[in-house]
Amino acid sequence: MKTETRRNLLLALVFLAGCAVSRVQWVPPALAQTDTGIPRWDYYCTWVEGGPGQSTPEVTTAQLKAAGLQGWELAHAEGMLHCFKRPLR
Repeated sequence: MKTETRRNLLLALVFLAGCAVSRVQWVPPALAQTDTGIPRWDYYCTWVEGGPGQSTPEVTTAQLKAAGLQGWELAHAEGMLHCFKRPLR
């Protein structure tokens, strides 16, 4: 065998041996994206019960407390529309 061929064969064997003993693990793309450090959110929007002028502060407070107990955080309120967010589970 030529010296260059032997050298290339030896390099290939060393490379393959290194790959075989390395502790690098392949992570599927779906799992790799879950630990990006970027928060991912679940959203929920609802209308306050009753129509304009019919909703009382007690009804609104009860709805907000119920959503809070389920882990929702009020993110936006405009008129009768309330939108909530929570970390994606």
